[in-house]
Amino acid sequence: MAGSAGRCCNGENIVNGMVVLMVVVPFLLAAACFGPSYLLALRRNRQLAVSAPETLTYTWGYFLGYSGIGTGLFIVLAGPVMMVTGFYGDWAWPVMIYGVGLVIASYGVLTRTRWGWLVHIPLSLNMGLWAFNSVYFSNRWRELPWR
Repeated sequence: MAGSAGRCCNGENIVNGMVVLMVVVPFLLAAACFGPSYLLALRRNRQLAVSAPETLTYTWGYFLGYSGIGTGLFIVLAGPVMMVTGFYGDWAWPVMIYGVGLVIASYGVLTRTRWGWLVHIPLSLNMGLWAFNSVYFSNRWRELPWR
């Protein structure tokens, strides 16, 4: 392709756009959730240490709760975008239902309930987190109510 330096064919533009939509945007949204979630988790854990000093620390639980709510809301908002753009539009409703489930489960984790953990662990869709969260949760089982 002599003389086409600096130009990009339509297929490459589509692939580049898909990379941005599938990798870069979710990464940036996750990063936007994780920073504030971590700061809120630290603050909330300090409050827990003052109000209930006999309990185990819960920074990771608070972080999962806050970040799960933020991420879940972004996932719910992705559904309409998928419908409008036609980008995996058939998956929009399942994606939104998953996002709502993640928000509800994350609220349960944030409020230190057993049901929140039991629902949140499989919704993380990450086998490494399943193992880690299962151990973390089992260490706090006696401290957490069902409510």
